[in-house]
Amino acid sequence: MTRSLRALALTALALSAVAPSAQEPIVFRPDAATFQYSEDQSLVELYLSFRAATLPFEPAASGFEAVVPTHIVVRPVAQAAPSGAEAAPAYDRTLPFAYAVDDTTALTSTQVFVEQVRLAVAPGEYEVDVTLMPEGEQEVRALLNLTVPNYAEARGTAISAVQLATRIRPTTDPTDPLSKSGLSIRPNPDAFYGGDGAAVRYYAEVYGPPDATEDYTLVSFVAESATGAALPDHEDRLDRSVKPVDVIAGQIDVSTLPSGIYYLRLVALNEANEAVAEQSKRFFVINPDVAPVATGDAMSFEETLYGAMGEEELLQNLAHARVIATGREEAQMAALTTDEERRAFLAAFWATRDEDGVPSVNEARQNFYNRLRVVTQRFSEFGQEPYQTDRGRIFLTYGPPTEIDRRPFEAGMLQHEIWRYDNIPGEGQAFFVFVDRYSSDRYELIHSDVTGEVSIPNWEAQLIR
Repeated sequence: MTRSLRALALTALALSAVAPSAQEPIVFRPDAATFQYSEDQSLVELYLSFRAATLPFEPAASGFEAVVPTHIVVRPVAQAAPSGAEAAPAYDRTLPFAYAVDDTTALTSTQVFVEQVRLAVAPGEYEVDVTLMPEGEQEVRALLNLTVPNYAEARGTAISAVQLATRIRPTTDPTDPLSKSGLSIRPNPDAFYGGDGAAVRYYAEVYGPPDATEDYTLVSFVAESATGAALPDHEDRLDRSVKPVDVIAGQIDVSTLPSGIYYLRLVALNEANEAVAEQSKRFFVINPDVAPVATGDAMSFEETLYGAMGEEELLQNLAHARVIATGREEAQMAALTTDEERRAFLAAFWATRDEDGVPSVNEARQNFYNRLRVVTQRFSEFGQEPYQTDRGRIFLTYGPPTEIDRRPFEAGMLQHEIWRYDNIPGEGQAFFVFVDRYSSDRYELIHSDVTGEVSIPNWEAQLIR
């Protein structure tokens, strides 16, 4: 089978929400799929999704541009390296990914850019090492363990890895970098699906012996575990003919499923209705308006959201939550040691702040991250993340002030700002005083009349130069 081994770029939508921030690490997720290629090699497709709102966009001649040099290394795992796989990396390149937009304010928390890289390697165990190296920004790294099967030597029927997609359509365009087996397939490395009409789309290949003549049945279904049974009304059965490569492309509606973690399972059955090959792929559903099944096992929106996050993204979300956490919650955060504990804490943290009590997107969390977007744009200070600054913390905690009195050049006075609020719940009218003591654009909160905030009787004297 002829394949094009090249990189490509595209845009897609995911259904998770992360606060945009050019100061914080870029949020991205890697994924991979493997397919038959030649007698001594298998095809590997690497998929990378980049959360658009976290990319370091800078003004360009036309609009804005973000450049993200990405170093990708695919190396054999020493103790499992196959014959034919050398100690040297099978792939080691830095790819200059770049993205252009007309207006960064139009970016949404669900927009992602997706990259696909194809390469052929000998079957075996590999480690995929991806490092983002944006200039002047923090490097971000992710590791992915990858098993590359030897499809050429498989006995009987075998199924390739499952590629999740946001769109699959026929194509006859030979220049389409997404083209595979006559289809244009837009990958979905985030694996999120949800909303009206949402369907999990997938691509796979079934390999059979060249001399096989039997027909077979392919059953595609959604289950709650990698070995679970099909959920009612979420199963497709197709009668197929065995051939060297049988291309499978399909979709299953998931718009009626409650938010949660699910598995797409593909099972090949012979004429005796016996399973001869199977494959599965995990994906995530966020349908906040679909009531969970009353079994006690259904996952909330927050549990589904954090269930998809890796360690780095969880730690970043904990850092955000710490800004508005109570003393007790901060102590609980300090005791977290595993990703599962972090996921459970974050889900509970935001669930307790959701006041509407209905299965919808958590308004408290949504409002917080809307505020964080503003904080990131307005309150950058050297040596601190915007949300860690005093002004950033106050904005995140109490929202936008009713009035800001800025006094940068008043004679005999230090640069300072006075924020006034008409009504803070439980406090009424309130104000906050920030001073830049060293003309360094680093503002310190020196006084407020809000309970629990710093307060000094002679705060006006602190403003005198």
